[in-house]
Amino acid sequence: MKKQTSQNWILVLDFGSQYTQLIARRIRELQVYSEIKPYYYPVEKIKENLPAGIILSGGPFSVYEKEAPLPDSEIFNLGIPVLGICYGLQVTAYLLGGEVDRARRRE
Repeated sequence: MKKQTSQNWILVLDFGSQYTQLIARRIRELQVYSEIKPYYYPVEKIKENLPAGIILSGGPFSVYEKEAPLPDSEIFNLGIPVLGICYGLQVTAYLLGGEVDRARRRE
């Protein structure tokens, strides 16, 4: 599958989930090009070839950890959909001013 341009591809930002590769593969099975980049991938690079959407993967973190990994919050101002999965959803809520409550026990 060749690399797509002009917003017809999906960017997956990886926070270390064991399912990141599976997410990208499922997207590709739908005949949509996808790329996996680390969570700290520069937003300037994203703007150079804007994807149709961004998926924030899960990971073994909590936004309450002292050095919790966070993407550039500017990704939420690009005018494209952002889907957070597990930790990626925590990050989305946290960076957009929502509240993330601690669970009594981990999954």
